[in-house]
Amino acid sequence: MKKKRRKRNKWKWVLFGIPISIIMLGIGIVAYFGMDLTKQSVMLARSATTEHKPDLPPKKFKQAWPELPAPGESLGDLTFPSLDLSVPVVQGTHEEELKKGAGHFAGSALPGQGGHVLLSGHRDTVFTKLQYLKKGDQVTFSTKYGDFVYEATDFEIVPADDMTVNVAKDYETLTLTTCYPFDFIGDAPDRYIVYTKLVSMPEMDG
Repeated sequence: MKKKRRKRNKWKWVLFGIPISIIMLGIGIVAYFGMDLTKQSVMLARSATTEHKPDLPPKKFKQAWPELPAPGESLGDLTFPSLDLSVPVVQGTHEEELKKGAGHFAGSALPGQGGHVLLSGHRDTVFTKLQYLKKGDQVTFSTKYGDFVYEATDFEIVPADDMTVNVAKDYETLTLTTCYPFDFIGDAPDRYIVYTKLVSMPEMDG
């Protein structure tokens, strides 16, 4: 009788221990994924704070670029004081335009229109020195309307097919893109992105 009772007690503890183990395992899984989701939320929150809106009040000038410039037409010059670099800027980003300098993405805003100005240039020509630009360095876009001064705020490397950089914004800002890595031979797999915020702009009647 004692042996039977011992066996019964043993099975009771086994049967009792199984659900307890399952519950503890479930708690561990929930805690693990909960921490993972928390990390993701923190990362998303941090990435959201990388967008730098201008300290200046928003402006939009109706008379700025009333007509869309023709492909290849000069828009002005892009100057990087810290890099001792000046780059001509033209309308369009096809190969013929990019041979002339940095190209302005058709569909993105032009300086003075109060939106997202997006420029692209080849890594092995006009934008070779872009890799040496640092946070806080200034970039001046000199146009027929005056000088628009921006400050580098962030840098990012994205896949070549990532088009999230080409988005509309309701405030004046400038983004620069080029192929990456800079020393890559052939079609580069990534893009190097420079984000800026507006520092100053010419006084114009709107």
